[in-house]
Amino acid sequence: MSPSKRRISRSYRAHRIGFFVALCGLGLVAVSPLSRAQTTAKPALKTPAPVPAAPSSLPLLLGGAMGGLVVGAGLGWALKKTPSVAPIENAAERAVKATPFALASIDNRERVTHANAQFVAFLGELQIVGQSLPRCFHPDDLPRLRVGMQSVFDGDTPLFETQMRLFRADGELRHAQMSLSAQGEGRKPSSALVVLHDLTEQVTAQTELVSARAAVRSLYEVIGGDRARTLDAKMKALLQMGCSRLELPIGALARICDDAAGDRLETLFVQSPDRRVRPAMTLLRSQLAEGAPSLEAQLLGLEMLPRAGVPGTDSHIERNDDIAYLGAPVNVEGRLFGMLSFAQLGGRDLPFGPDDVELLRLMAEWVGGEIERENARAALTEQQRELLQANGKLESLATHDGLTEAKNRRAFNEKLAEEWSRAQRYGTPLSLVMFDVDKFKTYNDSFGHQAGDEVLKTLARTVMTLVRTTDFFARYGGEEFALILPNTDADGAYILADRLRERVEHAKWKERPVTASFGVSSVAVGMDSGEDLIAHADKALYLSKERGRNRVTQAMAPVSEDAEAEVVA
Repeated sequence: MSPSKRRISRSYRAHRIGFFVALCGLGLVAVSPLSRAQTTAKPALKTPAPVPAAPSSLPLLLGGAMGGLVVGAGLGWALKKTPSVAPIENAAERAVKATPFALASIDNRERVTHANAQFVAFLGELQIVGQSLPRCFHPDDLPRLRVGMQSVFDGDTPLFETQMRLFRADGELRHAQMSLSAQGEGRKPSSALVVLHDLTEQVTAQTELVSARAAVRSLYEVIGGDRARTLDAKMKALLQMGCSRLELPIGALARICDDAAGDRLETLFVQSPDRRVRPAMTLLRSQLAEGAPSLEAQLLGLEMLPRAGVPGTDSHIERNDDIAYLGAPVNVEGRLFGMLSFAQLGGRDLPFGPDDVELLRLMAEWVGGEIERENARAALTEQQRELLQANGKLESLATHDGLTEAKNRRAFNEKLAEEWSRAQRYGTPLSLVMFDVDKFKTYNDSFGHQAGDEVLKTLARTVMTLVRTTDFFARYGGEEFALILPNTDADGAYILADRLRERVEHAKWKERPVTASFGVSSVAVGMDSGEDLIAHADKALYLSKERGRNRVTQAMAPVSEDAEAEVVA
């Protein structure tokens, strides 16, 4: 027998003995007066002989009674000094109190019969015992809970496990993994054990992770989804995504400036449904000293922004009172460029969380990098433009005549070889016109070389106004010029040459009238190269000179001294 049971047995026997002794003493005290009364009530029949007086029994009875009371009181005092033993608890009660988990037992009426401290702390309700357990669960989870409880109490399954949402007494939503197991040996148990494992932090972290992934995915779609999208389109999409993610209707990218126009904030891109904040708005910081800031200035956080030109910083700015505002600096090349911010009139129900700040920081970092890349692209474009311009100048110097701005002899030779090859490959017509100024040496001798240069420049400008963009006009040498005419037959070349001759003849000349002689040749059978085309045109030009100048001569193939055709304009 265990020591606790032996102490209980001795205490019980001592109680019985003390109670018996006290009862006997009280009985003697009660019987003694009755005995005396019966003795005095008997009739006297005769006078007995005197007998010596016997001692009275009353003191004896009184002493016995008092002794019983004393013994009973002594036993009671002794028992009071004996250490008390708590009532023996059943196994379910001990398990409820000993487990480190939130644990409770419920009956088949869904009422809590026992709950440990962890269970009470989890629900935040001290008087949970005796209350209905389902009232703590989310309404959307109640059907699933009741089906599980019914299956356990009907004996269909010994264990029901699921993830549930519960409301604490203060209204906070908690997430838990719940297991409900049957208790007892019968087929239909009268009680069940409920164990709750807190999953609130895990679910919250998972929700935030999913939200963060969705935000990053949206951010990636903005910054890398469509490479053909312009910076303006990307910024508009970024502001829309930020407003949706942060649940703030107004988003803006503003530049902080400090120059001769003053320390100011200029909005570049804006997302604002009511157009309270608009693009190209300018807010001067000096206006803050004149009184309370305007509503637009508060929504853009003007009074909280750092000065322009300071080194780049990562510190975000937030407020959540009469206006909710969250802004992050945009740094470009290590210097503060502006602010990316989101705001609304009125505060938010929940404060901004670390994930909100981190998302905004990533967005601002991308904006700064995109502006740097845009600046680099603009600078590269400008450099390319300048390079192309310089190359154009070099090419012009290499392929153009410096006096007349017509193509030079080198460019002419390259172009003629190219057009000759094309004409041979595709069988297309090709013509060449060569001409020079009549009596140009006499003109130079009479009026000087500068006047002669002006004649050449005027002649070149006159020709350039009449030729097609596909034609190729060049200064062949001295006062002689050449005109390559792709896809032009002999008749077309002659018509154009005659038109040029007339234009030169009727042009306004400063010193005296100027004329030119022309020779025309076209690709024909018997020609082997572009050099043959030049030779035929040159001979035709020579014939024009011989025939009196200021005329067009068309060469016939083959051109010889015996066979030549002359057309006098």
